[in-house]
Amino acid sequence: MHGLEPQTIESLKLLLKRNTPFVVALNKIDRLYGYESNPRKDVYQHLKSQPTNTQLEFKERYEKIVGEFAEQALNVCLSNQNKNVDEYISMVPTSAFLGDGIGNLMAYIVATTQKYHADKLSFCEELDATVMEVKSIPGLGTTIDVILVNGRLRVGDIIVITGTDGAIMTPIRELLMPQPLKELRVKVGLAYEGGQ
Repeated sequence: MHGLEPQTIESLKLLLKRNTPFVVALNKIDRLYGYESNPRKDVYQHLKSQPTNTQLEFKERYEKIVGEFAEQALNVCLSNQNKNVDEYISMVPTSAFLGDGIGNLMAYIVATTQKYHADKLSFCEELDATVMEVKSIPGLGTTIDVILVNGRLRVGDIIVITGTDGAIMTPIRELLMPQPLKELRVKVGLAYEGGQ
């Protein structure tokens, strides 16, 4: 809860210029003096259960940040107090380090997306996928990491992707999924999703 830094202000300007909806993570609440962590609890209820001096420090820092946003001609408030999302930008207190408030942040994003962008969330049969990486895995051969946005991929489907020497047409031999809750930057095991 250091307030608005120059790169934050620049990011805000880009988001507003493009009319991109966003929420502000009011991060580093764990830095409040006397703060006791509980990532499994609702962050707003948990803040109320903190020692009085911690609550006062949060209120002071929160009001300072509200003022900094006002200097940028932006209205902000905590997400649980936001009755007008068109006029006020929501903020969710979080501690990325300890995990406090992350559940609130995710719940807010999901609820807001479902409420205001439901038309963009509908499933479409037309295949839409982005190739992220092509690599060779011992025992499997050449594999392609993709992010599937719409549609379905099945073993046996014929796909066409662009290569350095033109189009490549190939059948899908296996579908592999990374283990859940693993970062994709580190080497992870793969689980077979289908096959012959």
